[in-house]
Amino acid sequence: MLAFLRRKQKGLKWILWIVIFGLAAGMVLLFVQTPGDVSSGGLSKADIAQVGDRPISAVEFRKQYQRLYEMYRQVYKLDQQDPAIVKQLGLGQQALNQLISEYALTMQARELGIDATTEEVRQEIMKMPAFQNKGAFVGTTVYQQILEQNNMSIGEFEESMRRDIIRQKLMHVLTDGLVITPEELRKEFENRNVEAKVRYVSVDKEASKPTAVDEQELQKYYNSHKEGYRTGEQRQVSYVFVQADPTSVKVSPEAVAARMNSINPEEQVRASHILVKSAQGQDDTEARKKAEAILARIKAGEDFAKVAKEVSEDGSAEKGGDLGFFGHGQMVPEFEQAAFALQPGQTSELVKSPFGFHIIRVVDKATTQPESQRPMVEFELRQAEANRKARDQAYKILNEARKKALADVAKEHQLRVMTSEFFGLGDPIPGMIVRNDFNQKVFGLKKGDLTQPYQGSGGYYIARIDDIKAPSIPPLEQVRSRVENDYKTSRGDELAKQKATEFFNAAKSGDFEAVAKKADLKVTTTNYFKKGTNIDETLRFSPELHERVFDKEAEGETTGPIEVSGKFVVVQVIDRTDVDPARFEQEKAQLERELTDQKRGQFFATYVRNLVDELRKNNQIVINQQLLDDVTS
Repeated sequence: MLAFLRRKQKGLKWILWIVIFGLAAGMVLLFVQTPGDVSSGGLSKADIAQVGDRPISAVEFRKQYQRLYEMYRQVYKLDQQDPAIVKQLGLGQQALNQLISEYALTMQARELGIDATTEEVRQEIMKMPAFQNKGAFVGTTVYQQILEQNNMSIGEFEESMRRDIIRQKLMHVLTDGLVITPEELRKEFENRNVEAKVRYVSVDKEASKPTAVDEQELQKYYNSHKEGYRTGEQRQVSYVFVQADPTSVKVSPEAVAARMNSINPEEQVRASHILVKSAQGQDDTEARKKAEAILARIKAGEDFAKVAKEVSEDGSAEKGGDLGFFGHGQMVPEFEQAAFALQPGQTSELVKSPFGFHIIRVVDKATTQPESQRPMVEFELRQAEANRKARDQAYKILNEARKKALADVAKEHQLRVMTSEFFGLGDPIPGMIVRNDFNQKVFGLKKGDLTQPYQGSGGYYIARIDDIKAPSIPPLEQVRSRVENDYKTSRGDELAKQKATEFFNAAKSGDFEAVAKKADLKVTTTNYFKKGTNIDETLRFSPELHERVFDKEAEGETTGPIEVSGKFVVVQVIDRTDVDPARFEQEKAQLERELTDQKRGQFFATYVRNLVDELRKNNQIVINQQLLDDVTS
C-alpha cells in the first residue's frame, strides 16, 4: 500500500479531495449572491470574506478555488477552453460558498457547545485508507509528505477534518430524530414497483393552429392582450472594449517553471467495458445473472469487443466498449479502483457501481508527464497577464472618461467606440458578450453615467448610458408578427382542447377504440411503466397524468383531457399491477435506510441554506468583492 501511495501521487490528490469535497456534497452549493456594492468594511485587505468573527483569507480561498478548478479541468477537459467558460461555471462563487457554509456551521456548532477534540481528529485521520499501509497508519513523516504533495499543510488538513467532524456531529443532533413513517415507506415502495398500462389518443396543439388569420379577430385578440406586449424600460449604451490578448504578452521562464513544478505526473488507463444496467436501490438479481453469463463468455475466449457490441447497455457499445484513456477522478470510484488495479490485457470480475454491473478489460496504461502540459501552463499564465493588463487599461480609460468624452479617450488609446441597440433588463445585447449581471449594473445607473470595467468574454467593457426609453405599449403594426403567432397558438390550443374534450365525453360511455376511429384519432397502447418514469417517447413524464393513472382512476376508466408535451391527451387505464407483499417485506429495511438518509440530508441542506441566509440578513457575512474579482480573474 505504501509503495502504491508513493507511485500514485496524482491519484491520491483526488482521493484526498473526494474526502474533503464530501463536506460540500453534504451541504449542497448555496450560490450565495454577493452584490458588487457590498461593503468590505472591517475586513483585512488580505481577507476575501468574514463569517461572524472568522475571516476567510485570500490564501485559503485560492486553495479552495484551485481544488475546484483542478477537479473541473480533469473531468471536463477545460485545458484548451476560453477562460470565459471557467468564469461562467462560477467556480469562484462555488469555492466561496463552500467556505462560507463550513464557517457558518462551525460557528453555529460552537454556540450549541459542539466541538471536535484533537484525539477525535487524530482517530479519523488514522482510519483514512489514504494514510494506511497494510491496515496500519503510515507514520507522521509519510503523512506529511502526502499532504505536501497535495499542496496542504498538516494544520490546514487537520482543521478541515475538524470542521467535518463538527458538521457530522451537528447533523446528528439535528436529524437523528427524523424517521420514515410506515405510510411513507409503503408509498415509496408502491411508487417504485407498481406498474400501469394505458391506451390513449392525443390531439396536437401545433397541428390544430389555423393557417389564415381574420383581421377583425386579430385586432380583437390584440385589444384584449395589449398589456402582454408592453415593453419594459430600455437602455442604449456606447462602449469601448479592451481586448485581453494572451498572444500579445510574455511570461517569464521562472513563472512557467514554478507552475510546472506544481504539476505531478498522471497515470492513465485505456479500458473497455461491458455494462449491464441495474436500478440503484432495487433488486439486481436478474442483472447479476445476466452479467455473470456474459463474463463466462469472455472467460471462454469470445472476443471482448464483439460481445460488448452485442450486449453492453452503455453508449460505448458501438465502439466495442472502448472508453479511451482516462485518469483518476473521471470515473465512479468502484470502476476507477478496479481499472487501475488491472494490467494491460487483464479482465476484471464483475464490478458493481451505481450504474450496474461492469466487466472491465484494460487495454493499455500510460503516464502523462508534466512537460506535456507546458503549452497549457504557458497559455494560462499569458491569459492571466493579459487579463491584468486589459483591466489596468480599462480602469485608466474609465478615469480619463470621467473628465472628457469617451470617444476622445478611446481614440487616444487607439480603440473604437461602439453603440448598442436599445435593450431591456433581460435581453441579450447584440455585439457584446456579457452576462445578465451587466444589464443589471446598467439599469442601476442614470443617463450619462459610466459603468465600472466589466469583464466579458476576452476582455473588459467600459460603457456609458446614452439614452433611456420609458415603458410603452407598441401599436399593432409594430408587433403584428408576434401578435399573429400568439393568436394562432392560442386558437390552436382552443381547437385541440375542444376536440379532445368531445372525444372524452363520447369515450366515457362508449367503446374507446370505436369512438377514436369515428373521430379519426389514432389509439396508442403503451407498455407497462412505473410512477415517476417516462410513459413512452410521446408522452414522456407528466406529473398530472401519472397521478391520475396511479392514484385516482380505476382500471377501465377514462380520464382527460390532460395537456402533455404540446398535446391534449385522453387516457384509459388498461391494467395496474399490485404490490408484492413478500418482496416488500424483503426490501423494506434497505429502503427505509435509504429514505431516512435522504430525508435527513435534505433537512440538513435546508438548515444550512437558512443558516447562511440568516447570517446574511444580520450582516454577519461580509464579502470583499473587489479582492474576490481580482483573485478569480
